Amino acid sequence: MKKTKTDALVIGSGVGGLTVAARLVNKGLDVVVIEMLPFVGGRFSSREYKGFTVTTGAIMIPFGGRSAFQEAFDLLNAPMNVRETKGAFRYRLKHGEFEVPQKGGGLLPLLEFAMGDETQAKTLLRHIHLAMSWKEPSDQISFRDWLSQYSDNTELHNLYQGFCGAFIGTSSNEVPAGEFFRFLRGMDRSNRYGISVNGNLEVMQSLASAIEQRGSAVRLQTACRGITVKNGRATGAHIECNGVEEMIEADYVISNTGPSMTVKMAGRSNFEKSYLALLDDHPFPTPVIHLCYSSPEPIHDDFSGIMNFGNTKSLVFLEIPTMTCPELAPAGQHLITTFNIPESSSEPLKLKEAVENAKRDLADNFPIVKKSAELLFTATHHGEWPSMRRWPGYPTPVRTPIVNLYNVGDGCMPPGTVGIEASALSARQVAENIKG
Repeated sequence: MKKTKTDALVIGSGVGGLTVAARLVNKGLDVVVIEMLPFVGGRFSSREYKGFTVTTGAIMIPFGGRSAFQEAFDLLNAPMNVRETKGAFRYRLKHGEFEVPQKGGGLLPLLEFAMGDETQAKTLLRHIHLAMSWKEPSDQISFRDWLSQYSDNTELHNLYQGFCGAFIGTSSNEVPAGEFFRFLRGMDRSNRYGISVNGNLEVMQSLASAIEQRGSAVRLQTACRGITVKNGRATGAHIECNGVEEMIEADYVISNTGPSMTVKMAGRSNFEKSYLALLDDHPFPTPVIHLCYSSPEPIHDDFSGIMNFGNTKSLVFLEIPTMTCPELAPAGQHLITTFNIPESSSEPLKLKEAVENAKRDLADNFPIVKKSAELLFTATHHGEWPSMRRWPGYPTPVRTPIVNLYNVGDGCMPPGTVGIEASALSARQVAENIKG
């Protein structure tokens, strides 16, 4: 069997994998990234379908400001072809819509809109400020339980159910109270958000090319058959490409496959009990249903922003990326992207029911869908291809008990973060740890 040597082996080319590789390459390390798929990016990539460029998962890209994702590109001077999202942000409840002021200061008006009572809204806002600045609530209760202490207003709870589903990834009764407020504090990181002009794959290929231009390697259609561990230390991995097996020795092994898969590849017996207990205590990934439609016209007048829903069963998020990047669709067509969550994010999942609810939710909110829109595809992100590897509030640390074996990605997201930026932040943690 062929044997090769590298400084760092990265398993998986998702956001966590490529951004940690970029950071290590920038520090002068020789890096090999392996990816079992024929394309980079994983759940942050794109495919061509019926003339449309559609995402394999994520849609909104953090950039600018203090974005760790942007920083990884800047370190290698890799171009990131992203266009800032046009339009405002709207919440839709049963009794109407609220558009968030772009200059800020919209929380009190939003609470008033939901609750229909200025006095009650001001009282709740005071409790929110205390939770943000004085005493963070415990993670022992859910955010819904925290909110119920101060209000039983149905529309208020519907508002935050939609918010949690769209931006944190689970229902308000599944988000730990403390994690909700950590996330809320993190929303002022000054990042901007945009859409990849020609699809997510172009963005990730740009970073992969920059890594290779520095002399490191990104190897596609290459699977990891096992992480090698000797005397409690990761020493490399057994890989396979086109039926040819190879041993790669590495000083550092970094997995972007999720903590559970990392344990499986390295052998459960190599991990001490407290780490396994942390992993097993809350084993659920985050499921999401992604419906993608085409339409000759935007389904909501000329609104080009993001819409969040509190009047639905499954639908929580709608974006029309072609309002910002018409390059993603054939001329005269729009791409409509919706994200939807099941009633419960834990097993057993009622995915079929959630998909039907999502279709009905969209048609009820936008009757024009039945007349002019075509369902391009339905994707359910769960199991080994989830929206996120772990529920927000239940991450594992980037370090494993095996020396020099790390995890990156949304399975070990820093507190108060989710998605792309969380994965990139975990990569920053690992790169700084290795430098140290």
